[in-house]
Amino acid sequence: MSRLLKSIGAPLAIAVATTPAWAAEPVGSASPSVDDLKTEINQLTAEVEKLKQSDSPFSVGGYYRLQATSQSLDETNDNSSSFVDQRLRAKITGDLNDNVSLVWFGEFDSPWGETGSCQGDNCGKLSADGVGVETKNAYAELKVPNSDWKVRAGIQGYGFGKYESFVTNDDMNGISFAGNVGMATLSGGWFKWEENDRDSADDVDFYMLNAELHPSEVFHYGLTGAQISNKSQVALNGTAARTDDNYVGVYADFTAQSLAYSGSVLYKKSSGVDSSATDGDTYMLNLYAKKHWDGGNIKVHGIYIPADDSSNGADRFAANQSGWELNSDNLQIFGTDVYYNNGSQGARSVKDAAYQGYGLMGLMVSGDQELSNDYYLKYGTGYFRVADDAPDSAAQANGSTLGTEVAAQLGKKFAGVYDISLRGSYGFMGDFYGDDPEDTYKVVAMVNISY
Repeated sequence: MSRLLKSIGAPLAIAVATTPAWAAEPVGSASPSVDDLKTEINQLTAEVEKLKQSDSPFSVGGYYRLQATSQSLDETNDNSSSFVDQRLRAKITGDLNDNVSLVWFGEFDSPWGETGSCQGDNCGKLSADGVGVETKNAYAELKVPNSDWKVRAGIQGYGFGKYESFVTNDDMNGISFAGNVGMATLSGGWFKWEENDRDSADDVDFYMLNAELHPSEVFHYGLTGAQISNKSQVALNGTAARTDDNYVGVYADFTAQSLAYSGSVLYKKSSGVDSSATDGDTYMLNLYAKKHWDGGNIKVHGIYIPADDSSNGADRFAANQSGWELNSDNLQIFGTDVYYNNGSQGARSVKDAAYQGYGLMGLMVSGDQELSNDYYLKYGTGYFRVADDAPDSAAQANGSTLGTEVAAQLGKKFAGVYDISLRGSYGFMGDFYGDDPEDTYKVVAMVNISY
């Protein structure tokens, strides 16, 4: 417990030090009053609004996120790590007219004292003069005149949000479209993941088509079809073979006053291009129930993925172009930390179990609640186990229980521009990781500025 309290103290101290209202003043200067701070915040807010209302066709939005993290995510010992990192994202949108928009979305990551994800040698080190700007999105969006159809071409975000971001949820180059036909909304696209030698024999292409129907205001459902055509040995499909991975999914959402129910089933079938050695199939089931009230909600979420009992290890979901699986339950260890900058992104239940052939069963409860004086609370807990600890395609695990995670985040918003929060997760690790595994934790103090 003392080790955990020490780990909480470091990020909390950094959060306090970076809060303008609490920051120390230089020697010889008077401390600012509350009214002075309110005046400065109001001036900042007014300047941001002025920029948003400019007559220029270009607008800027994004966020700055500073995080101090302390974590111990190795279940075999009590080693921990602590670090501070920051991320600045800027989205520049040029609305040239009612039908044409240009977008550039960039990012600069800089772990303090480290090189981080940038390419320069000194991005976060002393004399931080490395070149570390990344392009996340760069596309043109064209709206068809006198219709609700639009086409987007270039680097853009695309994913399987209705299926917990399995398969893919990433930035990619391609062409996408969306529009309405009667009571159905059609969307889809073609994306190029790998061109290699510009020979179609070694390309990796992603195709997607989704149709969502709205029979009534309270009920809608969708049908999804997709293919990852992998003609390369790059192993973007989690194997070292050329395969066509085909996906068919269906989802439904029903709302009844303050209650909402939804669910999805995603089926995957893999076919080897050169042989049948990687042929296989699997599926995933997600069910949700959600209760809304003024200023808050609570959600129950269950997931099931069967174990891979094939002889070739192909009856499973494999790590692909995603990284955001199980991101909707406010978890950081067994689910994905949605505020992730650098360090651990979580999703251990997916990476350690589902992707390794053991399958996955999980039950999660999460919620959000607005509190008085612009405070807010987010929380989540989940229990996870494998579908089979001894599938034919994987080694015998020590046990079936992955573990239980409890998580919470308490924060306060200031002037509608930035918020400060402390969030933490504790993982009670199960016998899947050994007879007496060490529990894990992650604690993060965060300053998040949206603009």
